[in-house]
Amino acid sequence: MPAHRLPQLDLGENEKQPDTNGAEHSGRFKPTANDDACFKLWNVYISQAHEYDKALLEGWKGDMEGMLLFSALYSATLTALIVESYKKLQLDPADLTTSLLTTISLQLASISNGTATGFEPPDTSFKPMASSLICNMLWFLSLALALTCSLLATFVQQWTRDFLHKTTMRPSPVVQARVLAFSYFGLRRFGMHTFVDVIPILLHISLFLFFTGLVAFLLPVNLPLTILMACVLFIFVLVYLALTLHPLLSLDTPYRTPLSDFFWRIANGFAVRKHGLAGDLSLTEAMIEKSLRKSPERDGRCMEFTMKLLDHDTELVPMFKAVSEAITGPQASGVRLENFRIVAPLIQSPNPENNIISRIHHFISVSESLAGYAEARTYKMKFCLYTLTSLAWLVIRHGMENVGSNYSQYPVFWFQRDLLELLSSSPSLPEGYLISTIAALRTSRVQGFRRCIGWMDEVLSSQKTCTERLGEVKSIFTNLSREDIDWTSKRFIHHFEQLDSTLKSASTSGMTETEAATLVQQVQEHIAQLMDMSRWKAALISVLSQFLSRATGTTLVPFEMDRTFVLIHSSIPTLDVFDQSLDIEEDEAQATYLLQSISTDPRSVPPELFTLVFRLLFSTKSALHFPGAVESRVVLYSYLHHCTVDQMELLVKSDTACHFEECIFLDLSSDPTGDLTSGCVLAVNDLYFGMGFFGSTVPPRSLSFAKGIFRLIPTASTNFTRDRWWFLQSAHTERILCKDIINKVECLSRDISNSHDISSIAPTMENIHALGQRLLPKTPVPECPLTCPPDVYQHWITEIRDYVFSMHLLIATTYINLVTTNFKDRLFGDWNAIWKTIGLYQGHIDKIVQLHFAKSVMGLMSLRPWTQPNESAKSKLFYTYIWVLSTNWCWVTDMESAKILAEAIQFHKSDANFNGIVWYEDVCLDRCMEVIRKADAAEEPPVSQ
Repeated sequence: MPAHRLPQLDLGENEKQPDTNGAEHSGRFKPTANDDACFKLWNVYISQAHEYDKALLEGWKGDMEGMLLFSALYSATLTALIVESYKKLQLDPADLTTSLLTTISLQLASISNGTATGFEPPDTSFKPMASSLICNMLWFLSLALALTCSLLATFVQQWTRDFLHKTTMRPSPVVQARVLAFSYFGLRRFGMHTFVDVIPILLHISLFLFFTGLVAFLLPVNLPLTILMACVLFIFVLVYLALTLHPLLSLDTPYRTPLSDFFWRIANGFAVRKHGLAGDLSLTEAMIEKSLRKSPERDGRCMEFTMKLLDHDTELVPMFKAVSEAITGPQASGVRLENFRIVAPLIQSPNPENNIISRIHHFISVSESLAGYAEARTYKMKFCLYTLTSLAWLVIRHGMENVGSNYSQYPVFWFQRDLLELLSSSPSLPEGYLISTIAALRTSRVQGFRRCIGWMDEVLSSQKTCTERLGEVKSIFTNLSREDIDWTSKRFIHHFEQLDSTLKSASTSGMTETEAATLVQQVQEHIAQLMDMSRWKAALISVLSQFLSRATGTTLVPFEMDRTFVLIHSSIPTLDVFDQSLDIEEDEAQATYLLQSISTDPRSVPPELFTLVFRLLFSTKSALHFPGAVESRVVLYSYLHHCTVDQMELLVKSDTACHFEECIFLDLSSDPTGDLTSGCVLAVNDLYFGMGFFGSTVPPRSLSFAKGIFRLIPTASTNFTRDRWWFLQSAHTERILCKDIINKVECLSRDISNSHDISSIAPTMENIHALGQRLLPKTPVPECPLTCPPDVYQHWITEIRDYVFSMHLLIATTYINLVTTNFKDRLFGDWNAIWKTIGLYQGHIDKIVQLHFAKSVMGLMSLRPWTQPNESAKSKLFYTYIWVLSTNWCWVTDMESAKILAEAIQFHKSDANFNGIVWYEDVCLDRCMEVIRKADAAEEPPVSQ
């Protein structure tokens, strides 16, 4: 109890103690508000202290009761013997009577013979024998000690009752806690622990005195009997001494005597070091400390014992739950390898009653006959499958950690084939758990298969004779079967069967070393083919494919799907399943073509699962060119189109290898038709949204993807350019590039520290040139020398900003035209960001761009957006964005553009459904009229004088 081991507490006089102010207490104790505030704190102390005290005092009470009973019986027996032995300490009256009668008889005999004899009085002097004296001294002393023990044991019982009574008299936690601490520390201070330990020592001493006195008692009676009892005493002393010293040698012994602690203290340093401990420990503390040291062998025996005691299968569910919790961890690996040896005996045991795999197998096989509701059976089956999955994870991780170790030291753990067959044929098992369980078991079997092949390869490389090597290889090969190869690989199966045939022909009896060497060479060739990493890549791909295929066939996400997926493809540490440079055979690659046959509905196949299926497709080189690759990409594009923005973001984040972009670039570089063309165009839009199209900054991946699309747009086939969504994707691409350019140009305008050298912005200038050549081919890009003074640099910054924002407004014009001309009522573009960027811009806009913008606004106004529902895209664009692109429209400087905008506003005002000026529409009209007046004034000829 930690509260009883505070060395800084003062255990001094139990007189009145001064309070916090130095004054002595007067009157009875009354808890203050500060004391009440510690209510819960003292409750914690009381709960811990009472638990400790209860165990301590009950132990004392039990010991004292036993000693009282023994000492009572012992004292009664000893008293009966003392009654006989103390008589030998004085003259016996019967002996005096016998002497007198003998003298009288002699006198009578002499009278009858006629002779006279004198009277000799009997000798009344008496000296007890030394043996009698010693016997009685020892027995009386022994009786005194026994009675003393009885009295002391009675005292201890009384004191313990008094201790409990004092500590529970007052209900207040504060009072009770202080009384408890006061009483306990007094108990420690006056050594009651030592007092209690002394009582049995006195009783044992009394017993030794009794046996020694018994030898002395029998010495004058009968020598053989005396020798016999002396031998018994000697044996008793030896046994007692052995029981006393045995705990010093073996801390797990159940034997000890009261003297064991005494000898432990004498030899404390030696004993502590012998047992690999440290510190000043008592014997009991040393035993506890030693027992806490990990012992996988002992823990495993405990598990076997526990499993053996669970007679009924219905009692196993708590055991299954406990095992799974013991070996499942929060780490990425999902297991606690430190606990492997605890459960290893449960997996290895040949006894079906002790083998947890066998018990789970039987439990599942009789699950249909279990009593209770279906929900209860499902609950139990979940724990069965979870335990199997956890065990498989543990076995797999254990095999991964021990790669390259001696195979003989790390046995192969097999999950039997009939267990997989049972799981696959049981319709009542929870599907979400079942999928992961079967995948984990298959992975473990593949890993075990490979370990056996590796073991054979290691044996063949040993220095033993060829005959011995063949014999060992045949022994290992008996663990394998053709039925264990449950993946498609003609090449692997061929070499396995050839290896089987070769080993069958190898009869070690009567075989010469030359013949054995030839067979060894043939076996090595087959094993070398079986050890090829490509074959094991195919095996793991098969497991992954079946795992994902079963998952996509349901609407459930498998239990621990991501962790299971990672564990499968990493189960062979030296193998990277997704390394395309490690190629596999065509028949082996069929397992990767799962994508072409799954649903395109995210509600049926969640994005987390779809990502894994898509990743599996790219595990081989044929991902983009196998016969069903086109159908797979159609499924991909259709799935992307049905995703929400959040789902799309998840897919993009999961595709760290950028395989989505790889598919789109491939199709844009070719001349596809049909669904692949339209799906590819829509996929560009979907990926832009998934990469953060509406963000204020452009993520690096989005920028890289947009640059790739931008380069492919001029060379795209007519099948793409005819698609109704093609120009929207072009606009999105230009918008992303322009947004990135604007962010970088704005940073340049705020930082003039590098104005003397602008070579660092060369990449940005390359992007400006590329985009400008596409959008404003007739307008030259403002150039600036590599080194220039600050005023020239600032002028160039102004010009380049005007150029970039002109391109930006032109892109906004494209979005307006798409909203105006598209048959679907959609608001295209990130207009909130466009409005924030252009709405506050007061620089110069290229006249060509102004004209395009004015025409697009006129096209929108001709559709009378003010007459359409407020939720429509045209109405939102008209009311929310168009007239707030600039607070004063200062960039409207072209007369032709001004006339078109003025005409559009007048068209609005003259409409029968005109409901008033909106936003800055009147500001725009005034600005346009001013531009027109200035232009007219400049064109009027001068008045002649």
